[in-house]
Amino acid sequence: MFRKLTAIEIAEGALLADIGIVFHLLSLYLPIGKSIFQLLTPIVFAIIVLRRDFYVGLMSLVVALFTIAIISGPGRLPLMLLEAGAGLFLGLVMKHRRGDLFVVLVGTTSGTLAFYVIILVSDLILGIPLADLVKGLQLTFSQGVALLGLVASSIGLGPLWQHNLLPPINAFATWAFTYWWFSYYLFTWVFVLPVVIVVYYVTNLFVRMLGYDVKPFPSGWLDALLFWLLRTFTRVIPRDGIGKYWIAKALRREVRRLGIARQRSKS
Repeated sequence: MFRKLTAIEIAEGALLADIGIVFHLLSLYLPIGKSIFQLLTPIVFAIIVLRRDFYVGLMSLVVALFTIAIISGPGRLPLMLLEAGAGLFLGLVMKHRRGDLFVVLVGTTSGTLAFYVIILVSDLILGIPLADLVKGLQLTFSQGVALLGLVASSIGLGPLWQHNLLPPINAFATWAFTYWWFSYYLFTWVFVLPVVIVVYYVTNLFVRMLGYDVKPFPSGWLDALLFWLLRTFTRVIPRDGIGKYWIAKALRREVRRLGIARQRSKS
């Protein structure tokens, strides 16, 4: 893996890293469209891995982190590390044509671990005791539960709230706050899962549009499930009312085209 880079590898890696830096800076300083550029940054680093290899991507990541630290300060490094790291991971798994379930599960688990470690290290650097953070969350939870109880009593559901809903909620909260280090990771994993799916889908779509021979995502049973959900959703849209708008019509048309393309690919 560790070797001397050629001139073309250095040039391509530096150029694409600069493009990723520009996208990252635009996501930081533009008042609108930040999410778009945050999605474009992983694509650039995935392309580096697909064009060259993972080692060139790592060197490009080092260049990007160094440049971001100079321009925006070290406080911006964690976000850049997450975005570029996601691109390197996706480029590697797409280059080796890994399965969808493997990519989603490993990407979510490793991404959550990286985010978890960054949060903990940031708290320690800033000098914020973790016990104070847990106490703050407990206070917020208590206030939220009190508010829900007040709302339930005002609409006549006080007994149901007190005897059926509140005890399991309190039991779960007690477990979560007791083992906060695990429950925080678990909740973060659930939050990161849809993010990984969206980033993987967008990155996979863009690299295939650029002509790279990678495995489409989604594929197999996941592709069939998503198509079934999309087709079911379009069928329940009424023809009158909302069904008359161009968005609903365009969605039905695209679902029909997707179904025809799926049938042709099977024949």
